[in-house]
Amino acid sequence: MVTKRQNRKGRGFTGERMIEIPKEVLEKCRSMPLISQLFITQMGFFPKALHHYYQRPTGMSQVILIYCTDGLGWIQVPQGRVTLQAGDMYAIAPGVPHSYAADPNNPWTIYWFHINGTACHESVWAAMGNRDNLSQVVRVVFSNERVALFDRIYETFLNGYSQSNLLFANLTLPYFLASFVLPENFQRGLITPGPSPTDKAIGYMKQNLANTILLDNIAQSANLSTSFFCRKFKQDTGYAPIEYFNHLRIQKACQLLHFSDLRINEVATQLGIDDPFYFSRLFKKQMGVSPAKYRKREGMQRSA
Repeated sequence: MVTKRQNRKGRGFTGERMIEIPKEVLEKCRSMPLISQLFITQMGFFPKALHHYYQRPTGMSQVILIYCTDGLGWIQVPQGRVTLQAGDMYAIAPGVPHSYAADPNNPWTIYWFHINGTACHESVWAAMGNRDNLSQVVRVVFSNERVALFDRIYETFLNGYSQSNLLFANLTLPYFLASFVLPENFQRGLITPGPSPTDKAIGYMKQNLANTILLDNIAQSANLSTSFFCRKFKQDTGYAPIEYFNHLRIQKACQLLHFSDLRINEVATQLGIDDPFYFSRLFKKQMGVSPAKYRKREGMQRSA
């Protein structure tokens, strides 16, 4: 599949966020009955995305959902060109050739998902109201709750890929889609429980991605003995603490490879890994490709 982008000064948009789910985790999603029909492979937020441009002449195997909350942009599909403005949502079906870009004078701010699963096409098209005219957009009033829901999914993935996190994030996706189908029924107020010991440990890990941390230090951050903490953490997440920490490191590496011009060894250093060969092995184990091939595959560019 050939992709193209506009040349632009610098890389990244101030405040941008992006998550790409590792290959091995996507395989786990495909095997989980509750989410195998609809699950997230990538998601992101690009604010004031000047020079944002993408072209896929043969389309993708997934659904691309773009929700614009500010500025302007356009999406070109075989049926015609669609203009998106604040409050508009549009979904691109699998296999549909397309291109899209931010307006050069008033660039869009977008929240976006790449969505896969055996029913991804049908589910997202239901969110668009089963429209016959695919050149139309879904237009809704801005909702802080909708954005908070996106943030909740994003933060859940940032906290790792335990079975419970995968279920929560991906089962929250239909609720996010429902906010476009029935915006008048969209419930306000999201209940956020206080942090558990496991949450505290994950928070400590995220604050120390650039450092070498010991298992005892992680357990202390959760105020638990090391032995009890290890059992509790694996029960809650499905991973040993250090394995989980490495997942968080590689997710950060994906972001640095997307959003910076750092060399591979510099990315490793940013994560507290002095041996670039070890870093490459760790990255390939999780993502299925080496850091260099990952960056080349992404074309050194945005991925909405």
